Amino acid sequence: MSIILALAEIFTVVMQQNVCKRVFDKKKKSAAVYAAVWIAFYVICNAATYFFTLLPYINMLIFAVLFFGVLSFLYEGTIKNRLVLVVFLYLLGMLSEVIVYFAALLCGIDLLRMAQNTEMLLMYTVLSKLIWFVEIKLALLFLKKNKNMPIYGMDWLEVFMVPLGSIFIVAAIFVPQGESYIWMKLAASILVLIINLFAFYNYNEMQEKALYRAKQQFLTQQIQSYAAQLREMSGAWQQAAHYRHDLKQRYLLIDSYLNNNEYEKIRELYRQSIDIPTDGENICKTGNVSFDTIVNYKAAAAKKHGIEVDLHMIVPCDAHMDDVDLYSLLGNLFDNAIEAAAGVTPERRKISLTAKMSGNNLYLEMKNPYAGDLKKQGDNYLTTKENPKEHGLGLRIIENIVNRHSGQMIIDDKEQCFRVKLLLYDIEKNRLR
Repeated sequence: MSIILALAEIFTVVMQQNVCKRVFDKKKKSAAVYAAVWIAFYVICNAATYFFTLLPYINMLIFAVLFFGVLSFLYEGTIKNRLVLVVFLYLLGMLSEVIVYFAALLCGIDLLRMAQNTEMLLMYTVLSKLIWFVEIKLALLFLKKNKNMPIYGMDWLEVFMVPLGSIFIVAAIFVPQGESYIWMKLAASILVLIINLFAFYNYNEMQEKALYRAKQQFLTQQIQSYAAQLREMSGAWQQAAHYRHDLKQRYLLIDSYLNNNEYEKIRELYRQSIDIPTDGENICKTGNVSFDTIVNYKAAAAKKHGIEVDLHMIVPCDAHMDDVDLYSLLGNLFDNAIEAAAGVTPERRKISLTAKMSGNNLYLEMKNPYAGDLKKQGDNYLTTKENPKEHGLGLRIIENIVNRHSGQMIIDDKEQCFRVKLLLYDIEKNRLR
């Protein structure tokens, strides 16, 4: 009895927290603070309700003060809006209890007279929580409508399928045993199956949407990287044009100095010339524009983290590959390597890329050091990033491209060195797409 009541009250607090998150913006507090405040609210409210015999209006006052305090401490919003939400949720809770009471009377059950019956009290509590849940879901849908957000048929199905089905199941559990109620128990069993199918469908939808969002985020990052690369290339062209123009002026100046035998000035001009910065020096010079552009761009990003890049490139200048997939391969290999190498001691910050083409076959190998322990799930490597939605996305994209070419991917992590080896067949024949 006490365990079920505790779970029912946890359910209530979770829903209250969800409503607050939908209605108000969070203040800048840590996750630990949010959890501690809601746990304290749960403990104090339920201690006052179940461990002390207090008058109903005292319990109402305790809830209102505590809930308003939670809203003020954790969420943004005006005092008026906070008070409205406190009153609204309390009234919904009272309404749900009234609905359960009169529904029981219609079924010939006087809950007040059966107050000492533990099963009846438990049914009353659970059913009132479920009806309150329906009321909350309906309120959130209307809030969604007021914000001019689309409401889909699945939203209404979610409101009525799960909570109302659960209400019917709970009622079927507590009805007396007998043949006259067998239909109710059979219907409850069917509802359990339907709710499980509904939950399974929603879970799959959520997974697909999460993967879609992750892919969209990756494509956005790709576009941003291309834009940054184009800006840098544009800057380099402008710098080169400026230098060519300046070089012409320098030649005229040198000619003037020579005519006047001013050799010291020529020497000084030479010293100034060799001080031109070379931060944008290209380390990849295969002659293949796609390879050179992408590798040099990523090598520059590695340099900003103090990471040395060692290249072993044998790529024909006329090898033709699709730039998008080439960027996906090299971009993900470099990004993972840079992130891992940035976490080791400065003297170990070195990554190595090998790229070789034999006929139409491409071999790539990336090596990088790493610190700590890698996360694995079976044969799959998991990310150490804070956002769990991104786990393994880069490696999965690489693997998909390799599979399209019936290629091979081998990964090992011996001696604190992470190695990814790729072999793709018939590059020019199949064309990466």
